[in-house]
Amino acid sequence: MQKKPTPWAELILFFSLLFGAIVRFVPTLMSGSLINDGGMFYVMIEDLKANHFLLPTFTAYNHLNIPFAYPPLSFYVGGVISSLGVSTLDILRWLPPLISMFSILAFYQTSSLILDSRKKGVLATLAYSMMPRSYSWYIMGGGLSRAFGVLFLLLACSSAWAMFTRREHRYIFLATLFGAGALLSHPETGLHTAVTCFLIWLFKGRNMRGVRDATLVALGVLILTSPWWVTVLAQHGTAPVLSALGTGGYTGTFWLAWLTFNFAEERFVTLLTVLGLIGFMVQCLRRDRFLPVWMLAAFAVEPRSAPAIAAIPLAILAGLGLADFVLPNIAALTSKSMSSLQDWTDAMTNSRAVKIVIGYILFSTLFGALYYDLNLARSVLPAEGRVAMEWVRANTPSDALFIILTGQAYPFADPAIEWFPAIASRTSQNTIQGREWLLGKNFTPFLNSLDKLQACFSQDSACVEQWTDSNRLAFNYIYLQKQEKDSGTGFLLFQLRQSQDYTLVFENDGAVIFARK
Repeated sequence: MQKKPTPWAELILFFSLLFGAIVRFVPTLMSGSLINDGGMFYVMIEDLKANHFLLPTFTAYNHLNIPFAYPPLSFYVGGVISSLGVSTLDILRWLPPLISMFSILAFYQTSSLILDSRKKGVLATLAYSMMPRSYSWYIMGGGLSRAFGVLFLLLACSSAWAMFTRREHRYIFLATLFGAGALLSHPETGLHTAVTCFLIWLFKGRNMRGVRDATLVALGVLILTSPWWVTVLAQHGTAPVLSALGTGGYTGTFWLAWLTFNFAEERFVTLLTVLGLIGFMVQCLRRDRFLPVWMLAAFAVEPRSAPAIAAIPLAILAGLGLADFVLPNIAALTSKSMSSLQDWTDAMTNSRAVKIVIGYILFSTLFGALYYDLNLARSVLPAEGRVAMEWVRANTPSDALFIILTGQAYPFADPAIEWFPAIASRTSQNTIQGREWLLGKNFTPFLNSLDKLQACFSQDSACVEQWTDSNRLAFNYIYLQKQEKDSGTGFLLFQLRQSQDYTLVFENDGAVIFARK
């Protein structure tokens, strides 16, 4: 039985929750808008509502007949709240950071179980709450599904750990319920949940009872999620599922991020990563390999979303490194009467140096996370861009095909490219969202080609035409997003204004649109 946290531990847990909530809501508060992505999810929630909450066969997003195969739990939650009178845009704006905040509590429960200590779980929670990778992709508009997914992943993992170590029947039910929630929230997180629970069984449940309980959980998850996957298979067969499974970014160098600990996205000194590395070495010396293996498995199973998942064991390792190595030894170095093996909360009570170190970690990581938030808050669709997209919706043919040029090389962090099909209700030929259900093995080559298209931003229209020809895509319009520090967009804009093959049809402070003759 885990001991109740001491007053010092409770105080640190309070500040971890408070600061964690602050850094998760600050980007949305600062921007006054919805962060980054979410356009496809906005349309899918509206599709679900229009279909009376029955799963549609396709989503209207981008007019590509994208199968409505995405796990729908978060869309149902958003749709129900929207039906009560809340704007769907406000749901995508505020619900993701709120769910991400609740994930801190779920992480505390999980880390305390894995470390078999609430006091160590407190330090791990400090690391998790402040690590940018623990929230960056969960507080965006598209984080609606990701945030629900990681919340259920944490709850499923804590339930599975308790099921194999405490052997109480209620944990079978909880692991089933939360495992189903993860699978119904996000496809990649559902996969990571299954693999993590398998690792927990491998390290903690390799006996007859463990096999029985794991089998019951797996069957229960399949049954609870069957209304969704049976419907998808009946409507589309296995093609979209197999297509999505092939878009995980698999390469032969997946292990490099694990080996170099280069995925926490910290600013300034990578303090939490260093503490995680110390915890990693402590566990390796103890021959307790679960957390290192979990971190590696995230990259081996599905590299594209692995950094966000690997942040969980990294934060636990950081808490372990603090509790079992850094703080006790600081106490020992600063007081001859203290043993280096002393409990960290006792060390904090009796050592001023330990208090200073904890305070430094809290506020240093807070400032680093807030600095990270400053950049995140800039990843929004400008108001002028929204006006341009609304003009497109009202003044262009419904079957018009667009090329969207923003100069942003990474399409998953480009608000204009994802929101264009949602706001303009026209087809964007270079929007990547949704194509994971269509392109299969061609997804990664298409994704890799998009940076070449955005490079045309500083070249000429021939560059755009060459890209569309090589990808066998037609287009009628070019939409250029203006740069923040420039009323123009470089040589391409100049060339299009002079070209006999293009006609300027719209311009404001945010965008320029040319029709192709």
